[in-house]
Amino acid sequence: MICRAVLPSETYAYKAHRVLTANGYPCEIVRSSGLREGCGFSLRMTGNCEQAHALLIREGIPVQSVRIERDGI
Repeated sequence: MICRAVLPSETYAYKAHRVLTANGYPCEIVRSSGLREGCGFSLRMTGNCEQAHALLIREGIPVQSVRIERDGI
């Protein structure tokens, strides 16, 4: 499954990237173009999106939203 997690800052995007890759979730930081997405940084990731989201929350990384995408990384 491919999903996008919107984060509140660039700093949190990099922290989330480190946590997810260390736990086996391939992901990339993506600069968002829509104003609805806050600072404009999110992560596109593959794997179980619910588990990845829970992992980020456990690590103290706030996630503004998570949505499923159709295309691959």
